[in-house]
Amino acid sequence: GIPKYPSVTRDIAVVLDESILVQEIEKIFESKGGPILESFSLFDVYQGAQLPEGKKSVAYNLVYRHKDKTLTDKEVGKVHEKIVRTIEHVLGGVLRTT
Repeated sequence: GIPKYPSVTRDIAVVLDESILVQEIEKIFESKGGPILESFSLFDVYQGAQLPEGKKSVAYNLVYRHKDKTLTDKEVGKVHEKIVRTIEHVLGGVLRTT
């Protein structure tokens, strides 16, 4: 059926070593996103002039939804922040602010 509660989408763009696999990033989404991370999709991979040698920029769209209630910005922010921090610490990623 149609989900009762609205979803919240957030984009994330990170600069990482080109050797890092998207699977590694996605594993972090899955482990840190918990039950409220409904889905994610890769929408941009960039390498080139604006980035240092050996780096790539990877951008995802993340969809958060709670099955029993409307999520607050704060709840989404907390989980999203955890994801970002883990990517920074575990993969050495740097958040790209657009």
